[in-house]
Amino acid sequence: MGRILRIGYPAAFEGVIFQAGLLAFMRVLGGYETAAIAAYNVGAQILSFSFLPGIGFATAAATLVGQHLGEGEPRLAERSARRSMWGAILSMSVLGAATIAAAPALAAIFSPDPRVIELTVDFIWTLGAVQPLMAIEYTIAGALRGAGDTRFPLFAIFAGLFLCRLLPAAIAAYVFHARVQIVWSMLVLDYALKAALLLWRFKRGRWKTLEV
Repeated sequence: MGRILRIGYPAAFEGVIFQAGLLAFMRVLGGYETAAIAAYNVGAQILSFSFLPGIGFATAAATLVGQHLGEGEPRLAERSARRSMWGAILSMSVLGAATIAAAPALAAIFSPDPRVIELTVDFIWTLGAVQPLMAIEYTIAGALRGAGDTRFPLFAIFAGLFLCRLLPAAIAAYVFHARVQIVWSMLVLDYALKAALLLWRFKRGRWKTLEV
């Protein structure tokens, strides 16, 4: 039971941190026009189709890494994680690019308001461009969790969400009164930091000998 708690509580707390950060980010967006919030929600739902392969490859990474480490095969565990990562990058990038190309038509399905359509397209272009970074986050975090290293993904989520997304977005919105597109662009910093931190942790290789 102690091992279960040591592995499980960081992952559970990670969900709490993520939802709290999203709510705070939505509060920042609340200072803009209603169309900006509508565009954010519509764009995120449209792009959610490209997230699904990443979730699937992350599950594969976690499962195979845990299995191979249990068999005493860290080389196979690392190979499985890398293949899962590249599979996610390829599939999410293709779906993200297709969504970007069809963004105006897709946005028009959800709203007849020209302003909402315009902002939705802008948001899709922003979030669609970071699909490779999201793929790295999903799969490498999954691989680390499969090895029992659940604390570092929690740290990476917190650092990216609060230090690179929420804080700069709040400064841009409340101090500089920047356009909402500038606030959305902080998503790029968020996912770039998380991908970099998780890759650094993965390449160090400590997860291969981690005792749970």
